Amino acid sequence: MKNRFISFNRCASLIIAAALVLTAPTTYGQSFVEGEDYVTLQGDAVILPDGRVEVIEFFWFGCPTCFRFEPILLAWDKPETISFKTVPAILNRASEFHAHAYYAMELLDLQDQLMQPFYDELHVKRNRVVNAEDFEAWASTQSGVDASKLATTTHSFAAMTKVRQANLLAEKYKISGVPTMVVGGKYRTSPAMADSFIHSLEIVEFLVEKVLAGQ
Repeated sequence: MKNRFISFNRCASLIIAAALVLTAPTTYGQSFVEGEDYVTLQGDAVILPDGRVEVIEFFWFGCPTCFRFEPILLAWDKPETISFKTVPAILNRASEFHAHAYYAMELLDLQDQLMQPFYDELHVKRNRVVNAEDFEAWASTQSGVDASKLATTTHSFAAMTKVRQANLLAEKYKISGVPTMVVGGKYRTSPAMADSFIHSLEIVEFLVEKVLAGQ
């Protein structure tokens, strides 16, 4: 279970987001249009060994839309058929470091604790964090975090390997902007295509059903 520490303002956002998600219409009976609501990728759809469908969100910490999407994702009541993961996309130099920062959090099992505060640092406090020195200074303000170890992990072999793998995945799925969602390795959609955050999640659930149906 995720247990991120959030500010009062972000807590309010979560409450609003939860209300939106809970009152959003389901995908049952809805029809979405290929080429408008989603695109079909090359290759076969993949169902995980446990019978679930992997949904990947490609994101960047510095992306304002990703920041606004985050509370919606946190409040999303995901079907049990979904295995959800986040993958950082590298779009520029700042996003490259942010990818290293994300994997440092993940390697130290701190992503659930630190992702939201890091988003807030960039978008609420509007502070630049673009290198390990900045990152360590920020991490030192977070309770229970070994800031030096976290910063050092950003350029560890394990983090660099994960960043390379993320790059290959983004190339495979032709990710050109964020946030973007890939469903079962077969379909790609985004809030930009859907015209809203909630609609994009409806499309994701629809695409999961397509994958499970072998379509």
